[in-house]
Amino acid sequence: MTKGKVYASRFSAIIVSPSVIAAAFFGAILTNWGGLASLPVFLFSLSVVGLTARLWGFHALRRVNVSISGSSLTMTAGDTTEITYTIENNKLLPLAWLELCFDAPINGCVAPDSGFSLFACEEEDSSPEKSKALFRRRILFLMSHQSISWNTVWSARRRGVYEVSKMSLRSGDGFGLTRSIQDVAAGALFFVVWPKIVPVDASPFFRNVWQGSAGKQGHVEDPTVLRRLRDYMPGDPWKRIDWRMAARSDELMVRKFETILPSTIHFALDVASFLNLSEDNFELEESISVLASLILELGAAGIRCGLSLPGGEGFPTVDISPDDPYAEAGDLLNSLAALNTDQAIGGFDEGFIESISQTVGQLWLIVYSGTRLSCQNLTEKLESGGFFALCQDTNDPGYLAGRPLIAIDHVKKGGAA
Repeated sequence: MTKGKVYASRFSAIIVSPSVIAAAFFGAILTNWGGLASLPVFLFSLSVVGLTARLWGFHALRRVNVSISGSSLTMTAGDTTEITYTIENNKLLPLAWLELCFDAPINGCVAPDSGFSLFACEEEDSSPEKSKALFRRRILFLMSHQSISWNTVWSARRRGVYEVSKMSLRSGDGFGLTRSIQDVAAGALFFVVWPKIVPVDASPFFRNVWQGSAGKQGHVEDPTVLRRLRDYMPGDPWKRIDWRMAARSDELMVRKFETILPSTIHFALDVASFLNLSEDNFELEESISVLASLILELGAAGIRCGLSLPGGEGFPTVDISPDDPYAEAGDLLNSLAALNTDQAIGGFDEGFIESISQTVGQLWLIVYSGTRLSCQNLTEKLESGGFFALCQDTNDPGYLAGRPLIAIDHVKKGGAA
């Protein structure tokens, strides 16, 4: 555990300041020499109380140790994890009170279910006028060489990344006159909350031989894929019925074709097209949730996925190729979790997307609508059949007119087609 210097809070009482203690002490001597009655006793008592409170408060955090341990800190929105906190007072001087504080996540991606309270606290050091949200746990009276442990359940509320690299311990004297603060690093917590995973239908990303779609780069090219028959079930398309078999056996049999899968799929999320449509960017968050769910679904089917995210002010673009042997689906979801829309969003690395469009099985652009497309120049450089678009609003093709469009609701199970 790394500990910083103990310093006094600006909220400590004025009587614990060295100048007031010294003034009260010498005032007691002078008034006693002057023959005053009770004033010397009062001033001397004031100096003793101030000095005692100062020494107690500033030494309260000496030899106080904090440790933190927890289970998996990579979660999906809606998951929970348990964190264990331990505080030890390894000295003779007891603690009248102790607070453990650390910054709350700005976007509220995770929060403790109990044990901590959320409050607005003014900065203690360089910015007294600025306030921030803190999580705080208060403990009353910790005896000499005593330790205390507790478990807190943290819930993932929404996608995001949250690091607790620094915490602060706050304590003071038993009179409530002094408050001292010490920054500690006790095994930093790092939460990664993936977007919410929803049921999706990945069939629009698959191709069947009967649809005549084998032959594109990245697809298995085998026109002699084995077929099989199964009994007809209500709802099966009539064009799949083997009518010759029906004529011979008077039984309806359906032809089942082997699915031809693309070996790789690359997604590019046009973040800017979704911004400022609603106060909480609901449309963007829904699209990110669907995209994350598709990446996991396609990965389970053996299809490697890549991801491109636009860069912006102070942060680079994200370009993860599906051909990268070290890139896993979790790496793509980590990038989606870390996407911060509070910063200015720029453009894609167009050179990377142009080059990868020549090698991947499918290139998909996720965009709100064609008229809100922010990468028009990029789409014009791509071949007419070089990419597909997954849109929130397919009734507004705009710059994507003539391109194959699929509604995001179409791939959401239970969503409108």
